[in-house]
Amino acid sequence: MKHPARASTFSSIFQCPLCSSIPADERTDFLQDLRYSVRRYGKGDLLVTQGAVYEMLYIVVEGEVETVMSDEKGEFVKVELISAPNPLATGFLFATDNLSPVTAQAKTNCVVLLIPKENVLFLMGKYPDFMKAFLTYISNKVAFLSEKLRLSTLRTIRAKLGYYLLKESKGEPVFHLRISKEELSRLFGVSRPALVNVMMQMASEGLIGVEQRKITIRDRIALQRLF
Repeated sequence: MKHPARASTFSSIFQCPLCSSIPADERTDFLQDLRYSVRRYGKGDLLVTQGAVYEMLYIVVEGEVETVMSDEKGEFVKVELISAPNPLATGFLFATDNLSPVTAQAKTNCVVLLIPKENVLFLMGKYPDFMKAFLTYISNKVAFLSEKLRLSTLRTIRAKLGYYLLKESKGEPVFHLRISKEELSRLFGVSRPALVNVMMQMASEGLIGVEQRKITIRDRIALQRLF
């Protein structure tokens, strides 16, 4: 059953990676076929708990949501910060064991669209652009998690940074970081100041040059020896 939502909610959903590629002339029909509920969360509220059955597609259309994962010792590890408009845990919606691997908590006041799994399947069948975007998004997430797993095997920030910069450079001496230092620090699981400090140390040692997001690889061999 549909529920009324503000116009900004609908404009936001077409900025979401899952829906942004839907042609303009199909968007009215898409909204008519969309079955959803709208939930609002206050800062600190839980959207999903780790281990809960995940049967709805969550799309954050306002605010920010942080996901964390706990281990057997009860220790929490930050996984991702999701800013609107973006989906949450898409890769587990159609899993055989569709239990949420993370706990999702509102970092700010949030507005979230919840779309039943059956409706997502219907939309995929009727709108090929939506299906392609959904599969692309999941594939990109798998690639991201694989990269994060690789980085987790590297013990030091220097090793992580050396590996990441060489990979991102693709053999070129000069390139631009695709993500901010804040995002990079989250990927490494370290604080931004710690990351920047190591980056500046490596620059002073002549391994790299740093100018905002512009990175110059000055000593490729020395970077390779870091990991």
